[in-house]
Amino acid sequence: MLKKIMAVITMAVLMAVFLVSCSEKGDKIEVNRGLDARVGKSKITTKEIDDRIETMSPQIKAQYKGKQGRAKLVDALIDEELLYLAAQKTDLKYDEDVKDQIRRAEKNILITTYYDKNIRQKVEVTDAEIEKYYNDNWEEFMNRAIIKAQHAFSKDSMTVVDWKKRIDAGEKFNKIAKYESEDRTTAQSNGNLGYFNPGGYIKFYGDSKEFSDQVKNLEISQVSDVIVTKKGYSIVKISDKKPENIKPLSEVRKDILDRLRSDQAKANLLKEIAALRKEYEPDNFVRNDIINTTRTPEELWEIAQEEDANYTRIQYYRNLVNKYPDHKYAPQALFMIGFVYAEEVMDLVQARRVFDELIKKYPDSEVAESAKWMIDNLNKAHPRFESVDDMKEQMEEDRGGQD
Repeated sequence: MLKKIMAVITMAVLMAVFLVSCSEKGDKIEVNRGLDARVGKSKITTKEIDDRIETMSPQIKAQYKGKQGRAKLVDALIDEELLYLAAQKTDLKYDEDVKDQIRRAEKNILITTYYDKNIRQKVEVTDAEIEKYYNDNWEEFMNRAIIKAQHAFSKDSMTVVDWKKRIDAGEKFNKIAKYESEDRTTAQSNGNLGYFNPGGYIKFYGDSKEFSDQVKNLEISQVSDVIVTKKGYSIVKISDKKPENIKPLSEVRKDILDRLRSDQAKANLLKEIAALRKEYEPDNFVRNDIINTTRTPEELWEIAQEEDANYTRIQYYRNLVNKYPDHKYAPQALFMIGFVYAEEVMDLVQARRVFDELIKKYPDSEVAESAKWMIDNLNKAHPRFESVDDMKEQMEEDRGGQD
């Protein structure tokens, strides 16, 4: 009886140990779920690794393919975390240079995220806009005609003439290209030159228009006469030809979407900056000094013409108008201020005020008529003018239509 009781107790103890062991193991599995590594109290999550891989270029991503590659990446991040832990034990975080770098990094992250979330992602591009861009700019989406060819090459013309006679008599082109061609690189693949655009780069020949011109009109399976190039002499067989064609909209839709969204986001960014400049009224003391030390209207005009930043350009033009109101450049500078507001900053209210100012101050100037035209067309749909010349061209077209 005692033996039976002891056996039951022993079995109960073993079951308890087994259950505790399983529970601990189960908890450990549960705790480690979603993790790829631990470094002390720090965790490297599976998502963190996935996100890191997702941002890599295809070439870099290839290095971390499969389990071995992933393990290699995890090791690299472990090393990174170890160095971070070591750095935290020092006083580096109190170093002024380090604090400045952290501030700049934080600033850049906030600016980039603000632009993406508050400006770029808020741009809405419709299917109609995508289709219109595709139809209006179809040349961008053309696949050029391509040719695939083989060749047999020699620097001796009579050798190639002999090859041509033998092929015409029934000998296989591949045999000659493989065993007799002096271009030993392509000979290994029966003289294969691969696909190339007529006029574009060609294996062995490089950028050879003379070669392209002599083969582009050959038909599939046709063998050329002797072709003369700067390198020597060849006979060529056309393996395949693909005609010029346009990529379908489905293939380029995302590219068009990204382009239109980016263009509109840039325009919205300019509006955002314009509003912020009005709110904060920043001063650029360096540029103010340049303006104040500039003596002649010609210098101001030249500086303004070379300036990329639109508000700085406006500032230079305005300074010219204020300092030299009777100079020949003054009405032109005033027109340019209105033009920049209209076409770059896209502040149509401010543009209207400047053009009105121009017409009032300089009614007889040669740009007064242009200012009137701009006022009449501020709220009308028209292509964005990249330059004053574009605007003048549109003016001339409008005049022709009225005539």
